[in-house]
Amino acid sequence: MELNMIPVLAAMESHRIHVDKEALKRTSDLLGTKLKQLEQEAHRAAGQIFLLTSNTQLRTILFEKLRLHERCENKKLPKTIGKQQQSTSEAALLQLQDLHPLPKIILDYRQVRKIKSTFIDGILSCMMSKSYISSTWHQTSVVTGRISAKHPNFQALPRQPLQITKKQYIQGKEDEVVTVHPRAMFIPQEGCTFLAADFCQVELRLLAHLSSDPELLRIFTNPQADVFTMLASQWKGLSEKEVTSEDREHAKRVVYSVVYGAGRERLSGILGVSSEQASQFQDRFLQTYRDVQGFIQRTIQQSHKQGYVLSIMGRRRNLPNINSPDWAIRMQAERQAVNFVVQGSAADLCKMAMIRIFNLVSSSSSLSARLIAQLHDELVYEVEDSQVQQFAALVRSSMESLQHIDHLGVHLKVPLKVAVSSGKSWGSMSELDVPPMFPSL
Repeated sequence: MELNMIPVLAAMESHRIHVDKEALKRTSDLLGTKLKQLEQEAHRAAGQIFLLTSNTQLRTILFEKLRLHERCENKKLPKTIGKQQQSTSEAALLQLQDLHPLPKIILDYRQVRKIKSTFIDGILSCMMSKSYISSTWHQTSVVTGRISAKHPNFQALPRQPLQITKKQYIQGKEDEVVTVHPRAMFIPQEGCTFLAADFCQVELRLLAHLSSDPELLRIFTNPQADVFTMLASQWKGLSEKEVTSEDREHAKRVVYSVVYGAGRERLSGILGVSSEQASQFQDRFLQTYRDVQGFIQRTIQQSHKQGYVLSIMGRRRNLPNINSPDWAIRMQAERQAVNFVVQGSAADLCKMAMIRIFNLVSSSSSLSARLIAQLHDELVYEVEDSQVQQFAALVRSSMESLQHIDHLGVHLKVPLKVAVSSGKSWGSMSELDVPPMFPSL
């Protein structure tokens, strides 16, 4: 598989992705103004001038001057790993934001700064005098088998746009809200459209397959069902109509915290609940889907015995620390074992899809689609406008047919589902209704 990936990645690297450079520059200036404004707000809220990027100065203001930790009833604030000082991490600031305006300002500042430096200025620095970029893709740098990108890192570009309030200094004029979307800066060539194909809930489907949990398997028998809504209803004992978007998001987070072995502290930070509640969420999930717990235990036992684990296609990860006498190091290796089997298998499926589609396009006399980016479970192509429908059908059927790969002995117990979307910029993709593919294509 890895040998077959080489020409796919080579073609992907040689393809130029066009960027709206002027929009990038305007956005960079806008975010720069916003950072100065947030800096002034932070100084006012703190009652003194300090460096917002200095965790030491921020810690002094939050915990020595404002003493916010003393007002945290029933909340255990995270500490730094080395010196066990009060943390100024995102998880800590989220717990403090209702007590004083400063933590929220710092969170906003960090978000804007990250988008400006990494995504806007970072992409501009990759372009220099060009109006396009082409990433470098690494095939073997991630232990799970996923591919990664550098200069720029496509996979880290935020999916959601950021709302920026632009202050108006004219009396009576309302502040203007501007939407900043780094993905919207990427545009296809003239006469082309971006098309994205995404494996839906692929890791959860693999978890259902690997654990053979009857309740999880049942969810995937209905192709129309919203999986996370069904999960939330089963798990919270509600009818599907009663499930709120917050319940659905909780279900999603809990599932992935179980798969990735995220502890209750981490989950409580993500969900904004106490660690006891986070622990209850995880326990309730594992009681509802008992065979998932069985799969986790089997995988861990196997890794202790063999010293390695395998993905569904035979990718191997050695775990040198699995029998370490140090409990924390051993637990980390156990988490890595379970995570690898699920995430490594998802990476295998995605690579297999890339190879299959690449070979189909290469051998076609009419199709000219080019793969421009891979975002974990999603493939992004640039397609000629006249070929969008035909190519969308080909991509969906190729990816969904990976449920059965005879020559590798892969037969998933659940169907794979692929969502296809298209758009004239990467930030304005909308779902595409793809008719079933006919054998004549």
